Amino acid sequence: MKIGIISDIHSNLEALQAVLAEIDSRGVEAVVCLGDLVGYNADPDACVTSVMSRSAQVVRGNHDKAVAGILDVQWFNPAARAAALWTRQAVRPDTLATIRELARGPCLLAVDQSVVLCHGTPFDEDVYLMDEGSVLDTYAALDAEFPGARICFNGHTHVPLVVRRPRVGGPPQVIRRAESVELDPRMVYLVNPGSVGQPRDGIASASFGILDTGRMVYTNVRTPYAVQETQRKIRNAGLPASLAYRLAEGR
Repeated sequence: MKIGIISDIHSNLEALQAVLAEIDSRGVEAVVCLGDLVGYNADPDACVTSVMSRSAQVVRGNHDKAVAGILDVQWFNPAARAAALWTRQAVRPDTLATIRELARGPCLLAVDQSVVLCHGTPFDEDVYLMDEGSVLDTYAALDAEFPGARICFNGHTHVPLVVRRPRVGGPPQVIRRAESVELDPRMVYLVNPGSVGQPRDGIASASFGILDTGRMVYTNVRTPYAVQETQRKIRNAGLPASLAYRLAEGR
């Protein structure tokens, strides 16, 4: 079975449409989303509707919580805070209700109970998995709460990443910028598919992942989209100009 893993859409409709078209062209049978449907960009209603209609499972992200009023926006930087407050006022009531009801991670993938889905980490949905400490804490949480896990998918950092560690313990190994990884059954993997709507690894193209459970191969895919159209919408909405600039630079 081929499963598409999307994350951090952030109201970027052009990027989401490009990714879903690519997913359809590759014969993907199911889609899951690791959160942050909204924030930063100017199409929250359309993105929430599209993600919810296409995804078998969705976990919430920190921007979803901020827009829903579950997380204090004072934790955000000024541009992110302005976008969250704008989104809160711009979305339809039914969209806001959908965002408020998004599931909290971590959770097990319904079709494969050895796969964990979360936004940040399995021990804290708001923690960035980006350094040695958070990697070790994530493996400790998996060992304690999900001992049968083979793969933990996480978003939040907007940067594609694959980490592996032997099932019996041992030092984790980071695999950076890996386009395709054969998943060794002796290993436990932490996988970030990158961001659909606001990549931060210096590449402007939208990023997502495909897990082939039959071949046990994970593939990171990059898809170009109409960046200038997304930028135009940001400016027309009166959102901070910095949110438009960063898209062209992938940061």
